[in-house]
Parts: sequence; C-alpha cells; structure tokens
Amino acid sequence: YQRRVRGTMKSLHVYILYLIVLCSLSLALNNGVGLTPALGWNTWNHFGCEINEELARQCADAIVSSGLLAAGYDYFTLDDCWQSYRDASGVIVADPNTFPNGIKPLVDYVHSKGLKFGLYSDAGLKTCQGRPGSLGYEDIDARTYASWGVDMLRYDNCNDNNIPPQQRYPIMRDALNRTGRPIYFQMCEWGLDSPAEWAEPIANSWRTTSDISDNWISMISNLDWNNWFAKKAGPGGWNDPDNVEVGNGGMTFNEYQSHFSLWVAVKAPLMLGHDPRYVDPYTLALLTNPEVISVNKDHLGIQAKKVASYSYNITNPKGNSVVWMTECISSLNQQWKWNPDDMSIRSSDGRCFELYDCWEPNGGTVSVSECTLGKSNQQCNSLNQQWNFEDTGIVKNALNTKCLDITIYGPDFVGPTLEVFDCLGNPNQKFYVNRTDNSIRSNGLCMTVMPDNLEVESVFDFTPINF
Repeated sequence: YQRRVRGTMKSLHVYILYLIVLCSLSLALNNGVGLTPALGWNTWNHFGCEINEELARQCADAIVSSGLLAAGYDYFTLDDCWQSYRDASGVIVADPNTFPNGIKPLVDYVHSKGLKFGLYSDAGLKTCQGRPGSLGYEDIDARTYASWGVDMLRYDNCNDNNIPPQQRYPIMRDALNRTGRPIYFQMCEWGLDSPAEWAEPIANSWRTTSDISDNWISMISNLDWNNWFAKKAGPGGWNDPDNVEVGNGGMTFNEYQSHFSLWVAVKAPLMLGHDPRYVDPYTLALLTNPEVISVNKDHLGIQAKKVASYSYNITNPKGNSVVWMTECISSLNQQWKWNPDDMSIRSSDGRCFELYDCWEPNGGTVSVSECTLGKSNQQCNSLNQQWNFEDTGIVKNALNTKCLDITIYGPDFVGPTLEVFDCLGNPNQKFYVNRTDNSIRSNGLCMTVMPDNLEVESVFDFTPINF
C-alpha cells in the first residue's frame, strides 16, 4: 500500500511491503479455542463507557442483520464499565443503572442470536475506568463468568498493585480452565513487558501494543510494533495490535482498506469497534469480503512479516534538523554537549536539541534548532530545549517531564526515530553520554543529526528470508 503522510517536520512517503514468511509454530495455550484469530465486535472503541443493556441488544441485533455474523464475526464483547460492586460473597454485580437485569440475561440474548459473548475485566484491583477488578478474585470471577455463559474474557492491565503481569495473568488462566468452560482468554497487557515472549502458554492472544487511535499514524505505529513478534503467533496464540478502527471516521476509506487488509495479513484478532447500527455499504463490503477474511482464518496461522521498509523524504522548516538513532561512527553529527547550567543538549554546530511539537500534551517529535534559551517570547518559553539527565539513564524534557524515547524498536532496537513519551523505564528510554567521542547512546546506537533533504532507503534492516 502507499500513503503520503504530511507533518510539520517532514513529508513522508511510506512504502511498506508485507509478505507472508514461514515461521516456526509455537506451543500455545491448549484450551480448545483460538485455533484461528478471533473475529468479533467490541464496545470500547466507539462507545467507551457509554454502554447499557438496550444499546448492547441493539448492537447484537445489528451484527446479525448486517451480515457481520454470517461473515464470521461471532464474538460480541462488552468492554469496561458494566461492573458496579461486589456483594457480600464477593460476587461481581453489574451496574444496576445501565444493566438492571444483570449480565446473564444479556448473555442469553446474545447467544440466542447465534453470537458468542465476551466480557471485560482487569488483572488489577480496579479496571481502567475504576470499576472492581479481578485481582484476588480470579476464581470467583471465573466461576461467575462461566455460570453466565461467557465465551471470551478480555483481561486488562490497570491498577496492578505492582505485581508483574507474568504472575497475575496465569492465575486467571488457571481459574478459567478450572471452570471446564472453553473461554477465549484475551490478554490486554499493552505490550509493556513484551508478552509475546512469554504469554503463549497463558492466553489465546496478547496485546503487543499500546491502545490504537483512529488515525493513520497510530495504526502504522501499532503495526510496526506488532511486527517484531511475528514468529510468536500461531494456532492457539495470536499477536494483537488492538481492535479494528474501520468505520469510526478518523481515516479515509483507502486508509481503512489498508488498515483492515494489514490486520488480516498479520493474523490479528479482528475485533471491530464501530457502531454496527449505522454502517455504510462500502465499509460493510470491506469488512465482510470473504476472500480477505479467509487469509486471516487460514489454519496454518502464519503471520505476515514486514520484509521491506520505507523511504523518508525529509524537509526541515525553520532551520530544524531531524534527529535519529543510527550506527555509531564517531562523526561530527553524532557529537553532543549537555550543559547542566541551562539544561541544554547542543549539537556540534551549536544548535539545541528540542521537543519540536511542544504543544502536544502527550509528547511529540524531536529535532535540533536555533537555541532560544534566555530569549523572550519564545515558543513554549524555551522549556522544550531543556533536558534533565537522570542517574538511571532517563532523559526528561523540562516542559512536560516526558521521557526521550526510541519510537520504533524491537529485539534489536533498530530505531530510528525519537520522540518524547510517558516515562516507562523501558530499555528504549535509557541513554548515556560516551565521554570518549561525546556521543549520546542507547542500545548500541547513537543520536545523529540527519542531513537536510535526506532521502533514505531501507531504513530498517531485516534478516534475509529463505522461502
């Protein structure tokens, strides 16, 4: 596919080729479900917390009447905000205001339509929206869900009580298995601890990424992150780059075509997230294309892997230059000086390393530009050009205390781009100054000021593939 992305920093031509390559099949959770990726629908992407029993019934009806069920989308999943409290016996109780009849009658209704029923909980004390979580209540919740007839559990990762996910998630797996009911176990750990590396015997799918947003950049970012773990997917256990955004309005139809086709090719669970009551015929035709869906449901379960990269065509307005992580070669454009007095990081030509789009509340891209420290009426009061090196290797921006972060990385940390992001303490946020050549390094790569108007081919290096 091809898509031109324009930004304030650069114009970017994206050419990405995904090919199906032979991967070794992995030993996955053997609970009788998930032999192919799950297809279904989830309330969260479109409705968030604004859910209730009547809406759920309407959406279940629409999934059937629109032909989505006939096309294979057989899981109906109720996400966060259905819970209210626990009774004296510790049993979870549905919100009486939005689900006055409880969950069991809704499950029965969904089953009567020929759909399977998925439900949300959290491997923490509370869910991400502050409802009761399942940590410490795994057995009683698993028995409750099974008694209601639940067929899938989407299990989130908020409020974890500082317990590693490798300890929390197996407890619910075992509790579900003890019920004797086949329940698809959908881990939603957000990829923070690389669950693809350890979750195969625990879950039927595992999130490899942060939450998707309904835009091209978020979708491509999740796709690239998910790519690192292609060899870990197979029958019974699947990499999950998050739900499908098709039909929610944030992308063009052509972008949605790419989004859906790529999710199909990488054997992602296809959990739709639009409003099924109101869907145009073009979107419906895209989502129900039988030949496309058959690729996702292929029983070999081989995930497509990116084997060719893209090319950047960089333009640098206002004297800014892009900064990437590249191979260390002790060149002038890899030399930096951190001044603890004014907290600036300066390149060899005297420009300041800065958070470029400092108006973004959740971080943004970085560059080098003219130093404005000490000058009046400057963008972001020049705080975007001040950085704090911590002893742990974390580099925080003074404007928003976000951390310098290698944006696209995997087992080899190939980069190349940098941004500021929430401080997570992961290896892609650890940097150090090499006093021998004045480079700033992370995972064997060096911060590098890229030449203006540079066109780079094959940014990513992939191991040759034998067919």
